[in-house]
Amino acid sequence: MEIQGFRHNLISVNPELKSSSLKTEQTSPQASDSVSLGSASAAPETVKINILHLNDVHGVVEPSMDPFISKENTSGGLANIKSVIDRERATNPEGTLTLNAGDIAEGSMEAYLSKGRVITDAFKEIKFDAIELGNHDFAWGLGDLRAMVQDLDTPILGANIVKTDTGEVMDGVQPYILRDLKGIKVAVIGLDTTDIVRLVGKEKVEGLEFRDAAKTLEKYIPEVREKGADLIVVLSHLGDGEDVKLAEAVKGVDLIVGGHSHTVMQNGRKVGDTTIVQAGSMGRFVGNVELEFDPSSKKLVGCKPSLLPVVSGDVKPDPQIEKILAPYIAQAAKFGSEVMGEAVEDLQYGHREALKLNMIHADSILAKSGAPFGICNSRTLRGNVDKGTVTRKDLYNALPLSEEGFCTLNIQGKYIRKHIEDSLADGARSLAVPMGSLKFEYDPSKPSGQRLLSAKLDGKEMEDDKDYSICVNETIARNKNFASAKDMKVVGNCQEEFFDYFRAHSPWDNSIDDRIKIVSSN
Repeated sequence: MEIQGFRHNLISVNPELKSSSLKTEQTSPQASDSVSLGSASAAPETVKINILHLNDVHGVVEPSMDPFISKENTSGGLANIKSVIDRERATNPEGTLTLNAGDIAEGSMEAYLSKGRVITDAFKEIKFDAIELGNHDFAWGLGDLRAMVQDLDTPILGANIVKTDTGEVMDGVQPYILRDLKGIKVAVIGLDTTDIVRLVGKEKVEGLEFRDAAKTLEKYIPEVREKGADLIVVLSHLGDGEDVKLAEAVKGVDLIVGGHSHTVMQNGRKVGDTTIVQAGSMGRFVGNVELEFDPSSKKLVGCKPSLLPVVSGDVKPDPQIEKILAPYIAQAAKFGSEVMGEAVEDLQYGHREALKLNMIHADSILAKSGAPFGICNSRTLRGNVDKGTVTRKDLYNALPLSEEGFCTLNIQGKYIRKHIEDSLADGARSLAVPMGSLKFEYDPSKPSGQRLLSAKLDGKEMEDDKDYSICVNETIARNKNFASAKDMKVVGNCQEEFFDYFRAHSPWDNSIDDRIKIVSSN
């Protein structure tokens, strides 16, 4: 197995929470936030418990090439994931929990065509002990979400997802589970992102509210302790930065199994007495946390997190999962067979940097909008496009968020600058990609809030108090920085314009322009 390191949108830790200097690409999956509370080999008087975990699969059912993980073999794929989980579960069958931290479906053509059933059919075979809902699990609305999970014999968690009228937890969802593992009672409490109204249209979550994570834990920790919980695990779709804040604010949590930020954390992160782990995205890794618990003292005495790369050359795919997936894959291949153009080089995307596919997306919606400039969300892109003939399925897998629209609006320059500045936080995890006449420069070595050095239109600095007509993703338009925007008009669908623009301007190479310039005072 060959590990090549990770692109910027898969860096191992949040650099702002570690030091003032920016950590960029890693050459190995070893994060410096190594967690160790003692040897992971259990002494006779201690009990060994394993937590296997996955997050942000985003409907990706098949393995794919990712040269940052292996240049020889594909990585991920549900059939391979099942084999890795079965292998690890067999080492401690009575003492293992298998958890999923959300965003299970939206993100592939197979998932879109089946409205997630391809994922839940496979998950029934994988046999998770609990699944936390993520924001993308609401992307198709409550009706499709209920249909997707109705036959899933796995507890669905979401302690902070409550009905607005009664304050009770959402129908079909429970706040936590309690499991007895080798005499140790483990509570798993689920939390979804509280920022969902910015990420999903209000109509998709009508009648629901997503309450404060810390207050929710403060409600349920005493309840599970009263029921005998020895260990408390939070299954979180809050994101790495919010997980850190939660660990700082709430005492009594032993482990946070995270998602949402797609963070690769090989050795976890320790915040006070809480360990935080996360396993990247799209099934490239399965996380494994080895815990040692001392029943006599009722204390956790060992914690060893790690990530297990899911690499095709190292594991035999599960045949039952392959059988389940086959008709869905065939349906997607037929539906997505239309030729959309040619790539003369491999085309790449980024979340923390604007690569070729990000620029194609940005330029495609600007062309349709008629606005002179704008910004779009780097995270709308989710996959690369391989060199050669490009099909509709290839483009769908690159930009799979079928519900994301774009709009025009009028807003003062200072709010545009503020949004760009905010996008540079957390290692530029959600970088704002400029389009049209807008270019900006930033210094990642400066403190958060001071990184944007310039934002220029046709070479002239943007004026704070001047009104500008711009194009943005709907996700950006929902951001608090755009609360004062006027004349907002939804123009079209991001995915459809991406497809049309790609086809109209084919063939494509992987070159990028200078719309973003990174400088450093170090």
